[in-house]
Amino acid sequence: MLRFGEQCRAIRLLYQLTSPLSAGRGPDYDAAAMIRRIAVILVSLALIGCKRSPAAGNSAASAGSNSATPAAAAAPAGSPGPFGPPINTPILQPFQGAWRFNLAKTLAQWQADGVPAAEIAQAKKLSAAFPLHPDLSITGDTAILSPLPLPGEYKFFALHPHNAWVCGKAWHHEDRNDPGDMDKQLTRLQVVGRDLHLALRSHEDAADPNDPDVTTMPTLAGSAATCTADAVGDPPWSPWRTYVFERGGNAR
Repeated sequence: MLRFGEQCRAIRLLYQLTSPLSAGRGPDYDAAAMIRRIAVILVSLALIGCKRSPAAGNSAASAGSNSATPAAAAAPAGSPGPFGPPINTPILQPFQGAWRFNLAKTLAQWQADGVPAAEIAQAKKLSAAFPLHPDLSITGDTAILSPLPLPGEYKFFALHPHNAWVCGKAWHHEDRNDPGDMDKQLTRLQVVGRDLHLALRSHEDAADPNDPDVTTMPTLAGSAATCTADAVGDPPWSPWRTYVFERGGNAR
C-alpha cells in the first residue's frame, strides 16, 4: 500500500501525463481514454484527500467547465515561482493581467489555421470533461496558470518582436511548486482585437539538465531575422497550436 505522500505523487504524475496541452498530439490521440484517466485522477484525489498544492487550496476547476477557475485562485500575481519573482519587461506590457480561456474562439482559430478536423473534434470532446487550457494571469515575464488541479506556470524568455507578435521560449511547469518537472515551449503572444492569442509548440521530452536554457535565460534574445521557431523539426516539436483568451471574466 502506498503511503499518503506517495499516493499524492502518483496522482500528480498521472495528471502530468494527461496535460491539457496534450490535445495538440494529433488526430490519433485517444480523447476517450484521456477522459477516463481524468475521471480516475479526480476520484482518487477526492478519496484520499490529497492536497493539490499550497497555492491551489480548494480552487480546482469544475470538470464540466469550458473555462478554468480565475487565475487569481492559483497564486497571487507576482508571487515567486520556480525561477523567482517575475521580471518586468516592456516587450510583454500589452499582455499583462488576467486572461480567461475561451474554448469556442480557440477551436475557431484552430479551424482557420487548418488543424485537422479529427483533432478539433477530439479536443472538443475532451473539453467536455476538462478545460483545454487553464486561465492565466501574466505578471512581468511570468504567466500563472489556474489550478487544473495544480497551479502551473509559463516563464517566458528569449523574447523578441516580430511584426504582429512577440516570439520567444518558455519553461512550462504543470505544478509551479514542483520546480524539477518542466518542459520547454516555443511561444508567440499577440493581442488580436481585445483577445490574447497564445501560440505554443511543445517539445516532446522533459527538460534536459544540460540544456543551456536551464541556466541561461535571457529575457530578451534573438530577432525576427534570426528566429527559428518555424524551422525546428516536428518531431520533436509539436505543430503550432493557438489558444485564445479574453480579458478578465468575459469568456463564454
